[in-house]
Amino acid sequence: MFKTINKKITNIIHKSKLYKIWLNSRNTEEITNIILDPWSGNANFADEIFQGRYNFAGKEIHAPRQPLWDPPGVGTWWLSEMHGFSWLRHFKAREGKAAQQHSRALITNWMNSGHSDWHPISWRPDILGRRICAWIAHSDLILNDADESFREKFLKLLSSQSRHLSNIIEKSNLEAEKFTAIRGLIISGISLSKGAKRLNQAKKVLLKCIEREILDDGCYINRQPSSTLEILADLIWIRNSLYDHDSLPEIINTTITKMSFSIRSLRLGDGTLARLNGGKSFSREAIDKVLDKTSIKLSSRISGSLITAGYERLAAGRTIIVMDCSQAQEKIYSGSLSFEMSVSRDRLIVNCGPGLINSEKWQKALSASAAHSTLVINDTNSSSAKNKRIPIINIKRSVLTGGEQIFASHNGYYNIFTAKHERTLQLDKRGTILKGIDSIISGPGLKFQIHFHLHPRATTQLSRNNEKALISLPSGGWEFSIINNKNSFDLTTEKSIYIEDDETTTNSQQIIISGNTSNTGAKINWCLIKKYL
Repeated sequence: MFKTINKKITNIIHKSKLYKIWLNSRNTEEITNIILDPWSGNANFADEIFQGRYNFAGKEIHAPRQPLWDPPGVGTWWLSEMHGFSWLRHFKAREGKAAQQHSRALITNWMNSGHSDWHPISWRPDILGRRICAWIAHSDLILNDADESFREKFLKLLSSQSRHLSNIIEKSNLEAEKFTAIRGLIISGISLSKGAKRLNQAKKVLLKCIEREILDDGCYINRQPSSTLEILADLIWIRNSLYDHDSLPEIINTTITKMSFSIRSLRLGDGTLARLNGGKSFSREAIDKVLDKTSIKLSSRISGSLITAGYERLAAGRTIIVMDCSQAQEKIYSGSLSFEMSVSRDRLIVNCGPGLINSEKWQKALSASAAHSTLVINDTNSSSAKNKRIPIINIKRSVLTGGEQIFASHNGYYNIFTAKHERTLQLDKRGTILKGIDSIISGPGLKFQIHFHLHPRATTQLSRNNEKALISLPSGGWEFSIINNKNSFDLTTEKSIYIEDDETTTNSQQIIISGNTSNTGAKINWCLIKKYL
């Protein structure tokens, strides 16, 4: 409640005329150093924007006459891309008079649409940082042959945005996005004529954030693989900029190296990221671009364990599995011991997706244990606040004659149900057989469900006797079954949902094992076998 009130007060201050006067009270700064955009553009994308087609985060808005800066039905990712102006790199790729004129026309339209003054979305610290970088990196295109009036307005607004970012950077409650804001402040500090103080400030904030928020194995503290990738991209910008114009702290290079290796461990067979803890998947091409820009020679071997982050990886044949074996933290998704699985370039077992929907109801639903491929007791989340969950214990890897095995357990249900969940995953050497054991160490009377959410491209149906679930993938068929079912656990299929990175909802299916605990709890043996069809 206090945070909400404080935010409202801060917003009122930033909207005030006095604050605007303060931002504009100092002299306009000049661009003295142009920091180049490390990411190349696509001239075809520029042509699309020239025609009024704005395609960001997988969603296209068609506005041929003038751009829509706040269209209905788009998510925060789309707005971040639109207001961040990173698409100017496509104009740079197109070059020519048309690119120059369109860049100035869109910036002018943005100014005249109420965004030249503080705005809760377009002046959000991370979006602000992204826009400052884009405007500076492409200022030669924007200002070439521009009239004096536009040039003056552009530089004045660039200066005031930089001052605002400097004013709020240390007070910002952003998480992973804070690195994008820091990036903007560093670029501003290097590029603008009076930026030396901002540069020193940004470097101090950056080093604190790295030390406090980047785990030993290179993952970001929120443990979203996609957050790690986004921060890695920010650090590449920062490294390149500081290397050319200022001193480069060695910790930045070290962090980039660690993050590069962690990203490789968290990729599935299609080259995208495992969507764990509310993270996005990103495209194979986007991830490759980031890793290529690190300039780090990556060995062919990929780590099977990210111990600090709590991720374990199994890989054999064409099968890859990433399992969430972490300890609970505040605001974390309740996906303890969940996993994602791919076969070749097909995703098979997934979680329902990232919580990007601007809806409290959706956020709650997608963070629930039932939205993950894991076990749920009595329809209760494994990491709810009232559980006061004890961290996951006894993570153990074993190399077996026929393959490799991961064992993990957590006490998330102990305070409520005096129960512990143990999960074992065993993958054979060919990647064609996955055996699982889910055990509940408890007394009788607990209802449980084990969810196995399937990717929308995977379809399933039960056999006639409901003993097996037959799964079809583009790459081939699989068979799911309960092994040694002496306790008569039920095997069913139900509808599920899959949230895409662009926040669209796709219908999918899930396989569910359900039952009740006995006097000693329950032990459920299940198996997923590749069928050569």
